[in-house]
Amino acid sequence: MKTLYAGPTRSVQAGQTAEFDDAEAEALVSGGYGVYEGDARPEPRSTAGPKTDPGDKPLEKMTVDQLKAYADEHDISLPPDGRKADLVAAIEAAQQGQE
Repeated sequence: MKTLYAGPTRSVQAGQTAEFDDAEAEALVSGGYGVYEGDARPEPRSTAGPKTDPGDKPLEKMTVDQLKAYADEHDISLPPDGRKADLVAAIEAAQQGQE
């Protein structure tokens, strides 16, 4: 992911890069809205809510595509026509079964 920023005065689309002053860049990166281009540091990690793996964002904050990718990586079966809540529930149930 490249820097992504949308605001009332400007917008940077996914895949494009933009320059920001240090404070604004740090706020965007720490808020999960972008990454430093060419930076080897890991993306910031949220500390709220149930975790998928240590350091990952909460399941509820993931997109459907991210949930499906997570399930694929961890060999978790998902309902084929499930909505986001169904996917989260299936992943949480599988995680509880692994503990």
